[in-house]
Amino acid sequence: MLAIILPAICFAQPEVCKVSFTGKQPTIKDFARAYCSQFEADSFERNALAAFSKGTYQARVMGGCNNCVVDSKNGYVRFTVFKFGKDATIENQETLEMCYWNCDNKNEKLVAINHIDSSMGFDDSILTFYRYNAKTKKMKLIEAPFDREPKAIDLVDQDKADKATIDLVLNSRNEDANKFQPSFRLPREGKDITYRMADPTAIPEAFQREGKLVWDGNGFYLEN
Repeated sequence: MLAIILPAICFAQPEVCKVSFTGKQPTIKDFARAYCSQFEADSFERNALAAFSKGTYQARVMGGCNNCVVDSKNGYVRFTVFKFGKDATIENQETLEMCYWNCDNKNEKLVAINHIDSSMGFDDSILTFYRYNAKTKKMKLIEAPFDREPKAIDLVDQDKADKATIDLVLNSRNEDANKFQPSFRLPREGKDITYRMADPTAIPEAFQREGKLVWDGNGFYLEN
């Protein structure tokens, strides 16, 4: 079973990850280790895992900057690599963030991985979900637990946008449509996932709206 990942073009994800931990409950670092260790040694995920082991920090590196957040209390980690251009402005950035939720059934946790890459000129977000079972100590890849998949038109304020803008978003296809797609942000605090247009300059700011996926104890529903 594949996770619903936006946009549709995605990379292979491990289907099952064994979670090893000490103590009564796994932490976000345990989930991160279980997931990131599945990838090749020189992958972005393995670099993120090495960063998570250091804790929260920021460091200048050749041609850029690395930023890492490890918030075990709130069950959240984030690793971002900034690459600078010749004029020292940010030319590209890539982020891996993870968090988890305790499900109402007490036996499961929902783990989310969000990979954001701006190399194409917009924030391309690939959101993946795993369901962790406390009895098997495994997290398994699942379809995105949404009541409805967010669409590009959900990010247009149709009360304010003109017809030309609405038609532009509705009729965009293939690669041209990517900049209008939702770019997700996982919660460091609170429980809801937020999203905005991948390219915040794709349509006038006044015509845009941010969306929210509200946690209901087992999955998410799209806030109107």
